[in-house]
Amino acid sequence: MSIRPTYMYLMLAGTLPFLACALLPLAGVESVRPFGRLDYVSAVYGLGILSFLTGIHWATQLFAPERTPFDLMIASNVVFLAVWFAFIAANLNWALAAQLLAFPLLLAVDVQLAGTGLLSRHYLRMRFIATALACFSQLFILVN
Repeated sequence: MSIRPTYMYLMLAGTLPFLACALLPLAGVESVRPFGRLDYVSAVYGLGILSFLTGIHWATQLFAPERTPFDLMIASNVVFLAVWFAFIAANLNWALAAQLLAFPLLLAVDVQLAGTGLLSRHYLRMRFIATALACFSQLFILVN
């Protein structure tokens, strides 16, 4: 029996709300009480996940500032703030589109961190899968 890192299960479980928000409308479910419309739920959940990812970058910057290719606190904060402003200032489609850009941008940061040895190849592979599932879901919601 192989022991899998906990982050693998957390990453995959973290994609389930995105997938549910994208696929439940195909079964005729447009909203869930008390949360509301599923496209809105997905956008709010995406903000939470992006906040979490930027928090990981902050922790990495604090843990190993000499090994990071640039100031992660500033870079990840710029990405998150852009997404947040799109969420509060624009319509839902723009908010989802901003998230569709932010997830791959933060993944690109993780690719650079893996290049410095701060992240394992397995973590990066799982991060890629989770990002692909989240982006697929957000894009599916956006075009439907």
